[in-house]
Amino acid sequence: MKSRTIKNVEHFLYDNVEEFRTHHSGIGLVEDWRHSNTNDWVLTDDGKVCKILHLGEMKNNKKTRTFVRTVIGSFVCSDTARMEGPMRTNMYTFSKDGESPTVRRKKKKNSSNAEFLFAKYVAKGEDVVDSYLKAFPTDNRKYATGQAKMLLKTDRVRNLVREEIDKYLQDAEITPSYLLEEMKDIIDKKETSDRDRLSALNTLIKMSGMLDTDKKTESLAVFQGFTQEQIGAVQEQKYKELPEGKKNIED
Repeated sequence: MKSRTIKNVEHFLYDNVEEFRTHHSGIGLVEDWRHSNTNDWVLTDDGKVCKILHLGEMKNNKKTRTFVRTVIGSFVCSDTARMEGPMRTNMYTFSKDGESPTVRRKKKKNSSNAEFLFAKYVAKGEDVVDSYLKAFPTDNRKYATGQAKMLLKTDRVRNLVREEIDKYLQDAEITPSYLLEEMKDIIDKKETSDRDRLSALNTLIKMSGMLDTDKKTESLAVFQGFTQEQIGAVQEQKYKELPEGKKNIED
């Protein structure tokens, strides 16, 4: 027998029907949890017993589906769904590992098409929230703000932005060798003030990644700190307009 405390109330998961009967001898047991109601005791697909804590409905692609929530987790009431296994870390999600969609997005390794487009907009110098709204199927700016910040903390998206910035630098023939030669030339000059040029070169060095140590990027500020005009000045050309993100792109 295992238990989970929810809002100061302890709820139990019994290992089998026999154990359940030792504590609840006169209570009915619903054998098919897909046809249960809130507060019913149900038999899980792997022979355990728990209570239905909540029966609800959700809309997905304009289709209404019924689901139940238990101490194990949440389950859609369909013939293919199975209520089984240990109690999940997060009982409010339908994921088998109990992780929320945000946590799964943080941990996944492969980038989606929407994330790739998002990285291109950010590297181009656009506002990160506007970049998210263009690349992903949402019009909620508050949601986009949180998701954009989260994505820019992941290695896979930071790498995408880094790669796009590197492409821009390569197109402009700005290499580490060039930067070092320019820096040396500035140091050697005595007749002119080098403050402005040093400031510009420091920015270019950060963009090139030469100051990276253990981190793969210097900071998120580097990604967000350049306007289209500034990057265009470096390249001595204007960028071609990127296509708008399609709203049916899956993240």
